[in-house]
Order: sequence, then C-alpha cells, then structure tokens
Amino acid sequence: MSEFRHGSISAPTENTLAYPEKPIQRSAMPEQMSAIRIIQPANGNPGPLGLFAFAVTTIISNLYNLGCGVPPGGGGDFLMGFALWYGGIVQILAGMWSMKVGNTFEATAFSSFGAYWAAYGYMFFPGTGMNESYAGLDPEVIQNATGIFILVWAFLAMILTVGTTKSTVATILMFVFLDFHLLFMAGNDFGHHAPGDYPMRIGAVFGILSALMAFYNGAAALWVPSNSHILLPVGPVTRRKENQEYNV
Repeated sequence: MSEFRHGSISAPTENTLAYPEKPIQRSAMPEQMSAIRIIQPANGNPGPLGLFAFAVTTIISNLYNLGCGVPPGGGGDFLMGFALWYGGIVQILAGMWSMKVGNTFEATAFSSFGAYWAAYGYMFFPGTGMNESYAGLDPEVIQNATGIFILVWAFLAMILTVGTTKSTVATILMFVFLDFHLLFMAGNDFGHHAPGDYPMRIGAVFGILSALMAFYNGAAALWVPSNSHILLPVGPVTRRKENQEYNV
C-alpha cells in the first residue's frame, strides 16, 4: 500500500522490485497506478481585483482633477498612498496572477497600469527629490516632462484598446474612455494650462467614465451564478467565423 500526501507523490512503502524472491504481481500494477492522483490547484479570477484597483484609484484621482472638495488637480499627497498600494502594487499582483491563469491581455494591462499608478504615487513620495530637481527651471519644463510621460501611456492604452475589439462592449468603452482621458491630460500639460483649465476637466470626465466602466466590468466578472442572483450584461462582440472572410 502506498502513502500519498496532498500536492505530492511519495514513494511506495514497499518496493516489490527490491525483493527478487517475491514475484511481481501484474494484477497489482493497474491498482498502484490508479492510486496516483495529481491534485490540480484551483485558480481564482484575478480580473475583478485588477479592475477595482484601477477603478478606485482612477475615479478618486479624477474627482480631484475636477476640483471636487479640493482645488483642481489637488489632493496629491492623499492620492499618494492608494495610488502606490492599491492602484499600483495590488494591480501589479493581479496582473501577475492573470499570467498564471493564462490571460496574457489582462496580465499586460493590469501590470502596466499598476506600474503607472505606482510611478504616479512615487512622484509625491517624500524624499524622491523629483520636485526639487525642477525647482530652478521654468515651470513649463515639468509640464512638458509630465506631458511626455502621459502621452506615452496614452499610446500604450491605444494598443491595448485594439486588443479589446473582440471582447465586450463594456471593455471596449472602458479603454476608449481611458484613451481620451490620457490624451486630454497630456494636452493640458503640453498646452501649459493651469490644473483647472478645460483640457484637464474634460480629461477628468473621461477618466471618471473609464473608472465607472471598470467598476461595471469588475462587478460583471465578480457576480457569477455561483454567488449572485444579479448578472450584468457586458455585450459580447460577435466574432468572425473561421471560414468567414472580411469584406473590403
């Protein structure tokens, strides 16, 4: 009789090959083989966690950009904590777990924008010296640097948007709103506008819309028949059949 432990396969307590005088029982071989069990670990869905981490950080940031309760663009010190931890580190972890379950798109999106929020939170972290390094320069210089930073992320967001065109309407809208959010925010910096000017406010509205769609997508992925009586439609996009050709 063999001894087995969870998650591992231990050696049999008695090896019949070690005793030449004891004949091998052929009928026992299938029994021994059937006793070997490979236990597959259960994998959860990291999608809702990554979506909520993105949504919470994005909506609070853009409420600040609109001037809700703070001066437009304010609240940076308060934003630092959850941008670095929830929007940053937690979203990166969700991305790594998405790679584990084989979802390359979610792994790329969550890890990338987790790094975006982690970098954003780091900018306000005491002792980084970022603001001090621009102290003796024209104020427009730091706006140009921030604009380049955001514009590159907008380019990445547009690449990811193309990767959603066969997913769902809710996911496509989330990324389209994110694209416009980043483009207007970059335009506010390149145009050397003040934090409360119209490009930032328009960009903040698109950011809030993107965050709301992230909340919706996260809830749709979290509320499944096994745990909820409420199921949210996401509008799956009709896929082209394998033998169907595109009309050009």
